[in-house]
Amino acid sequence: MTLFYSKALEDKVLGPFFVHELGDDMKSEEWVDHIDLLADFWLTELNGDDSYYGNFIGAHIKVSHITEESFVVWLKLFSQAVNEVYTQDIAKQFKERGILLAEEFQQVLKIKGNEWIQIKRKTYSS
Repeated sequence: MTLFYSKALEDKVLGPFFVHELGDDMKSEEWVDHIDLLADFWLTELNGDDSYYGNFIGAHIKVSHITEESFVVWLKLFSQAVNEVYTQDIAKQFKERGILLAEEFQQVLKIKGNEWIQIKRKTYSS
């Protein structure tokens, strides 16, 4: 998770989201708590663990300036990070689940639908 967030903080599209919400110091208590929460989230998503009890969409819906470009960048950086950290099979699981989550977000936020995500699925799932 920290590799993705390091990349995201440096990115001109995603960086401002995270700096605004959590600051720019990934060693701060806010960041450590956020990364721990996301680790629990991904354990739940991929392994069926029951360690995450949050509302991942509700936590992000208040961010009114999420755009299609935000999802493009998120998928790109997320895919790069999981490819660098995990074996090909595990990275593929992360990316496939990430694509589904991006699709769900976009539908809830009424940004884009299945057509856009199908293109991204081909690009990032391999």
